[in-house]
Amino acid sequence: MWSAACVFVSVWVGSAVAQTQYTSTGTAAVAKARATALTESPTSNVIGKTFNRFVSIFLENTDYDTAAADPNLSWLASQGILLSNYEAITHPSQPNYVASVGGSTNGVISDLYSRIDSSHETIVDLLEANGVSWSEYQEDSPYSGFEANWINHQTGANDYVRKHNPLMSYDSVTSNLDRLAKIKNFTMFETDLNNNQLPQWMFITPNMTNDGHDTSVTTAGAWARSFLTPLLSNSNFMQRTLVLLTFDESENYFNNNQVFSILLGDAIPASSIGTSNSTAFNHYSQMATVENNWSLGNLGLNDATATPFF
Repeated sequence: MWSAACVFVSVWVGSAVAQTQYTSTGTAAVAKARATALTESPTSNVIGKTFNRFVSIFLENTDYDTAAADPNLSWLASQGILLSNYEAITHPSQPNYVASVGGSTNGVISDLYSRIDSSHETIVDLLEANGVSWSEYQEDSPYSGFEANWINHQTGANDYVRKHNPLMSYDSVTSNLDRLAKIKNFTMFETDLNNNQLPQWMFITPNMTNDGHDTSVTTAGAWARSFLTPLLSNSNFMQRTLVLLTFDESENYFNNNQVFSILLGDAIPASSIGTSNSTAFNHYSQMATVENNWSLGNLGLNDATATPFF
């Protein structure tokens, strides 16, 4: 149900009706929804050609050279493969997130509230059709399926923003309660990890502090290293796992939109650790990689022509 406490400027892309009962930001409404919203932790074991688990993590708005100079990000690159010719799709942030899961920006050109008609499919449709489990983990989202923005009531900080949640713009996802149940608070990542209930496809979004948007690349790099380092040796996580750590876009709108990107995980051959790859990749490459790995087919959009990592 819509609440007067939640006001949106809307950009409509299509006309389908989606679930909108999880949009109120009022304290009482959030507490009620948190207590009743469905949460799911699906698992599967579909064997892939190169990896059995794919994890995408986006940081925010940083030029390649600036990120490369950060000591924590540089260290992470030494633990995997640096993708030295990886470019974002466009500016500003939201269309890049949308493109990374839908093979197209689907008409989204700004960071304003956008809904994409349910006739537009996403990577989720391909994953589900082939039995590959998936979930998103969104830091500081107040509960599973929350569809608005969340500001910290104690500090006033922007914690969770809808524009950085790639699947939330798609009515084909938000119109399905089971799909909303897989878009979870970040705390569920630790729960699913400890219970060995992680899915095979994941998208992880840090909050607006940890992704560097409202802070700096220093904060983002420190968060990324502290989050990923223990996972690199965690047997519940490292099960032929491939992690993409990237940035949504460059800060400079007048360069080629190159962004610092790294592949990590035990799916990478030992001989490739600490190397770089200068092949031209972009945000569509992550869809192409996943589609190729599990023989999912494609959406017939930019994912169909993008170069996969493997």
